[in-house]
Order: sequence, then C-alpha cells, then structure tokens
Amino acid sequence: MRTARTAFAFGSARRRPACIVARTLVVAATLAIAPLARADLVTMVNAMRTQGCTGQPASGAPVRPNNALDDVAHELSRSNRLSDAIERVGYPAQSSTSLHVKGAPNEDTIRRELAARYCAAVNDPKFAEVGVFRSRDEVWIVLAARRPAPPHLEAAAVAARVLELVNAARAEARKCGTQRFDAAPPVTPSGTLTEVASLHSRDMAEHRSLDHRGSDGSAPAERVTRSGYSWRGTGENVAAGQRDADAVVAAWLESPGHCVNIMEPGFTEMGVAFALAPLADPSIYWTQVFAAPRAEVATEVRPRP
Repeated sequence: MRTARTAFAFGSARRRPACIVARTLVVAATLAIAPLARADLVTMVNAMRTQGCTGQPASGAPVRPNNALDDVAHELSRSNRLSDAIERVGYPAQSSTSLHVKGAPNEDTIRRELAARYCAAVNDPKFAEVGVFRSRDEVWIVLAARRPAPPHLEAAAVAARVLELVNAARAEARKCGTQRFDAAPPVTPSGTLTEVASLHSRDMAEHRSLDHRGSDGSAPAERVTRSGYSWRGTGENVAAGQRDADAVVAAWLESPGHCVNIMEPGFTEMGVAFALAPLADPSIYWTQVFAAPRAEVATEVRPRP
C-alpha cells in the first residue's frame, strides 16, 4: 500500500509558505519642508481608509501604529529593500507594501500625492498595521498584515482528541476516494510511535518542509524501524497549517490517501504529534504514524514507504 503523499496546509490558499508581498511606491515633489509628527501621518492614512479617495472605496478599517514597522520604515530610508528591512527587524509579515514621498513640504502635499497615486494601496483591506518614518523632506510609510500566531495547544490533549476522532472514523464504514472500507477496530496510543511522529514534526518545522522524507533522507518506515519498534505494517500522514486536532483529522479524512491510512484495518497502534514554527507560514506541522506490531499481526500489512 502506498503512503499518503498529499500535503496539507489549510487555513490559507497557498500550500507553500506565502512570500512577503513587497512593493515600493515612490513619489517626488519639490517644495519646502514643514514638521509632521508620526501621529499625524498615521491619522492621515486612517482618514484615507475611512473616507476613500480618487474613486477608491474606503477600506473601512483603520490601521494600528506599530513600532516594529516604524523601524522597517527607518530601514527603508537607508536604501534597504522592503523584504530585507522586514527580515532585519523581525516583523512577522504575511503581506506588506511601502510608500515613499520625497520632497514633501507639508501634510496637504503628502495627502494629495498619496490620494492621487496610492489610494488603492492605502485602502487595501488586508493591511492592519502601519509604520512611518520621516527624514528631512522624505516620508516612508509601511503597511502590513502579520502572520497569524501559532495556536496554543497542549500536546497530551491534542493527541487524545486525535485518537478519539480517528477511532470514531474507524467505527463507521466509509469511502476513501474510490476505495470502500468497512468499520475497523479502534487503534490504541503508542508512546514509541508518538515519539517518531514528534521527531518528524520537529524536523519539518525546523526545515519549513512538508514532506514524508526526513531532512536526513529517511522514509517513514525507516524512522519507525530505528525507534526500535518491531512492525509488520506502518503508515504515515503529514499535514501543515491546521490549528487544532479537529481540523487536521478532518483534512486527513478528506484526502483519499490519508483516509486509507486512518481506515486500514491492519493497523492497531497510532502516534501523533505537532511542532510549531512561530515565525513561519504555515506555523504548525503535524505527523501521524500508524503501525501494527509484529507479534500482534496474523496477516501481513505491507509497509508504506
């Protein structure tokens, strides 16, 4: 039987980590300079987001000032690219854009230039935070949306919930794609398989890679073998992005290959674990390992490489 190979990262359409959306918009003006405080610039941006401009509908939601994005804007004043500035500061951006107004003498000039040229960017509803920096006759404005924070999960509670959901699924006949399965006996938790699952989840999170093959080149069956577990059959499901046990089991059951592993009647034990990648998107990686101990299996269940 083949191991499930479908890679999940639900909760966002990309099932590879999303690249930072980075665009720098530049405007030039030539007049004398007047003081303009950070709060004034933020107020200006939010007024445009409330009122709309140049035929662009208002986003309806103000952006919050953010000190880290102020630092990003400062980095831009040093000729850094937006993506490099965000990485240097460590802001967890999922998407971002920057506006650069040069030679701006006063608030009215900046507002007119932003409204005339960059109203769509200012009113983009996906942005929730703003940072600004002004040096002499130049202003940099950064708008961004941050990646969702990793969920707060208790490993033991999550494992118990996954086991409950898996056994509820096995208790009923179901189709996995075109393959039909009768109800199967419940699986029991295995500490050894849980550790195998945990090591692989941490490996995927560390390398930001959703894959059955480990960073050392190992296949799922190899990892079970080197744990000391003596098996007659084993299988593995992986996923990324699901924020809790219910979501990840639902995702596995919707995928024919993963569903087959869950419903395989020859498997008698299971381990499951997740690992967090706080600064990545996706920010959580899952591994589920099934097996049948050699001494307990009367008929062979072929390994899923």
